[in-house]
Amino acid sequence: MSPDSTPRELANKTSPLLAVLAGVSTLLLLRALDAMHLWALAILAALLTETLSMLIIEWSVKKLLQRRVKDLSEAITQSSSAEEGQLEQQSLDDILVWANSQIADIKSLEAKDSFRKEFIGNLAHELKTPLFNIQGFILTLIESDLKDEELVRRFLEKADNNVSRMTELIEDLDTITKLESDSLALTLAPCNIIDTCKEAIDGVEAKAQKMGIDVRLELPEPGMESLHVLCGPVQIRQVLTNLLVNSIHYGKEGGQSTLRLEAEGETVQITVEDNGIGISNEDLSRIYERFYRVDKSRSRHAGGSGLGLAIVKHIIEAHGQSIQVQSLLNEGTSFSFELVNLDAEAERRNIQLDTPELG
Repeated sequence: MSPDSTPRELANKTSPLLAVLAGVSTLLLLRALDAMHLWALAILAALLTETLSMLIIEWSVKKLLQRRVKDLSEAITQSSSAEEGQLEQQSLDDILVWANSQIADIKSLEAKDSFRKEFIGNLAHELKTPLFNIQGFILTLIESDLKDEELVRRFLEKADNNVSRMTELIEDLDTITKLESDSLALTLAPCNIIDTCKEAIDGVEAKAQKMGIDVRLELPEPGMESLHVLCGPVQIRQVLTNLLVNSIHYGKEGGQSTLRLEAEGETVQITVEDNGIGISNEDLSRIYERFYRVDKSRSRHAGGSGLGLAIVKHIIEAHGQSIQVQSLLNEGTSFSFELVNLDAEAERRNIQLDTPELG
């Protein structure tokens, strides 16, 4: 039987054999029943078998072939779809990667543009306020009796305070710009951190008294006069000053700000803490942003450029360290960072701190 035979040809070839088998079987049955006079039944059985078998075989083979063709077609379709799907998926993946990169670039540009607008707006506000104040003081003097020396002095002092505020803002802007561009020279050298802390406290004492804040220095040991660290002395003094000023601005009248030194093995931990108004969790994530203020009305009234903590963060990171902050609303805030303890290093190596080996 050729594999190229059609269903009908298969039926034509197979049905006669089945008809013969049916006829012979009928004759044998009639003989066994002693009814050979009914031989015509054998012929009828053969004819019926041939006809029915032809129809059944042709139908069955067609169905079988149709099923096979369908299965094969589905297999080919699935295989083709899988390949096309892989290609389509690869294309989609490439498009998604490109689209995501474009979206990221757009968001980055939007963020930079938003930061630029916010920065310019904040800067304009910070400069505009003292300028308007100065203008108001000058106009008041022009329209008043200049012979009143006390009045003239009072308004000139107010104008001078606003000029100082603008100068502080410009200096802080210059500092943070240099820090961010890595153009500010940071020279690490041995520094008696106790002296630096005392200098920073002396610098904010007048402001603290005006705000009713008591500023204290806590040392690792009472009466301790020296504790050497490796740092940029000028920059660390600025860090301490900024942190103390911040604690004073957000302190409570009659409260206190504490500058604490703790020698912990190879490092010295420096902490500035207060019992002031505290900072919410929402604000904590933004306190190092330029011009960001936790309590805008309070801090602007107290003064400051709004850049103090941003400068602190950059300086500490330039020392290879990080600034830590903890705060609870209405309970207070503490900032802390670490510097290398040179006294511990000198003791370990059994040398004098001021020898060339460590200098």
